[in-house]
Amino acid sequence: LVDSGCTGSSIDSGFVRAKGLNAQPLPRPIPVYNADGTLNKGGSITHFVTLQMTIGKHSERITFGVTDLGKSDL
Repeated sequence: LVDSGCTGSSIDSGFVRAKGLNAQPLPRPIPVYNADGTLNKGGSITHFVTLQMTIGKHSERITFGVTDLGKSDL
């Protein structure tokens, strides 16, 4: 188990483009840091997308920061 200190949800920018999701600009960029404290090479989060997520009977709207997640979509 790794505690990365992550306090938000992220979605891959390539996934957002591929699915034609409507990303909205943020009022100011959010810097992204790696687990070792270095700045992420993908740069700051400048856009967000809000999606309805459902697992079983639970459903909620989640706002994701759009960033480069490499091989992961979420």
